[in-house]
Amino acid sequence: MAAQENSHPSVAILTVNYNSGPYIRDFLASLRAITYPNYRLVVVDNASDDGSVEGISWLFSQAVVMRNGENLGVTGGHNVGIRYCLEQRFDYILFLNNDTVVNEDFLDRLVESADERTMVAPKTYLYGRPGLLDDTVGDFDWWRGIWRGWLYGKPEPRGFKRPRAVSMASLCCLLVPTAVFGDVGLMDERFFMYYDDFDFVARAKAAGYRLRLNPAAVVHHRKAAASGGLESPFKVYYANRNRLYLMRKHSSRLRFRLFLAYFLATRVVHFVSYLARGQGRQLKAMLMGIADFFRGRLGRTHELAYFR
Repeated sequence: MAAQENSHPSVAILTVNYNSGPYIRDFLASLRAITYPNYRLVVVDNASDDGSVEGISWLFSQAVVMRNGENLGVTGGHNVGIRYCLEQRFDYILFLNNDTVVNEDFLDRLVESADERTMVAPKTYLYGRPGLLDDTVGDFDWWRGIWRGWLYGKPEPRGFKRPRAVSMASLCCLLVPTAVFGDVGLMDERFFMYYDDFDFVARAKAAGYRLRLNPAAVVHHRKAAASGGLESPFKVYYANRNRLYLMRKHSSRLRFRLFLAYFLATRVVHFVSYLARGQGRQLKAMLMGIADFFRGRLGRTHELAYFR
């Protein structure tokens, strides 16, 4: 790692690791090539059993590696890392999924757009699908709880090449000034994973922090690699449960009731679709997620292996 330079703000690249063996080498190789001189990789491992955490220590010896005795999810893992980064007084935390590959100047571009009140997201492409975007940044519809103008799998729309303010970003890759955590607190561990990032960004914006996109910073993302795929039962369960929780947390009583009517109507469509395609595990996961929300069963309820 390059020696720290006072002219460059210090950045902790924070990633949560859980059995990332199939893609961790590519992630670390891309980080070794980045040009920003003042960063430290901080890895929080959630009790991986595939040898990936040992591989990280060997392949990237300068990394700070913290090991949890159990799987704390994305939210719990992030909170362990955030506390460490605050103790070390980093200027920024860069949340970064380890199923990504980054361009060598991506961190320079993010930092140049950031300040003590501004969070910055990159342009994120789908890994192995040149020119097609991932849905990690854009405008969020707080009536329906979904992206407005969904970008997933689409080429860049007009105007996407210029830096601009945006209303929402995921934590797949997001540069955040560390001061934000003193104002809004840590991640809400009741999410475990999925929709926790939307909750965090909403809280930060409510506290007066800005959110911008700098498309000159480029990341490539293996979508849902850590959760078994886009329509894995694991993702279906947590996405349904946590979308309900997010909307209840950030909506008035009337708005949540309107959202709930819309949400349940669209679940009927998904129910029929899962039946027609013979996806019984996804159907069960969807119903379990909805039921657990209404039971108040949040946080870690089921592991990935439960749905296999």
